[in-house]
Amino acid sequence: MDAKSIIFSGLFYLLLLPLAYADQGNTFELDFKLRSQYNLFLEKSDRILFEYGSYNNTIIVDEIKTNTTELDIFLFIERGLHTPDYQFLGKDYEIRLDFDKDGNKEMSIKLVENDLKKGTTNILFKRLDAWDENIVLDLSNWKIEDEEIRKNNVVLYVIGAIIILILVVFIVLNYSSKKRGIYF
Repeated sequence: MDAKSIIFSGLFYLLLLPLAYADQGNTFELDFKLRSQYNLFLEKSDRILFEYGSYNNTIIVDEIKTNTTELDIFLFIERGLHTPDYQFLGKDYEIRLDFDKDGNKEMSIKLVENDLKKGTTNILFKRLDAWDENIVLDLSNWKIEDEEIRKNNVVLYVIGAIIILILVVFIVLNYSSKKRGIYF
């Protein structure tokens, strides 16, 4: 194997390292002004998107198990990056959400049934009596935990790639020079 093919194959594998597989599910947009409830059959990574109080909210199906479904709930997306609320939705149990923190629940999420053979979960999303179609939430004075915003640091990836590239070049040059009888 010559030095060029070693370098090329090393660079090819180096480029594959940062790639990650993330299954993309379907996105279902719910409009509770049109309908009071949605009975959906969802798969892993499917996303529910809906609006309340001029803010977008999203729920992602994370895991589907025999009697539970794990949901990642992101409320008030416009407020910036934050850790989702991880909820385990069990059979015969419903989650009720209170968006405006007034003690009255505006929405319920209920697990109807899971089908592990098909890899689906049947969830009922329902607008409750406290739902106010005209509400505009002002979240500017809400106290929430300070959460560190984690950004992908491209600089670290580039430095790491350069170091690996230098090591690969050094090894190839060292190997090829030993082949010719030249030693450093």
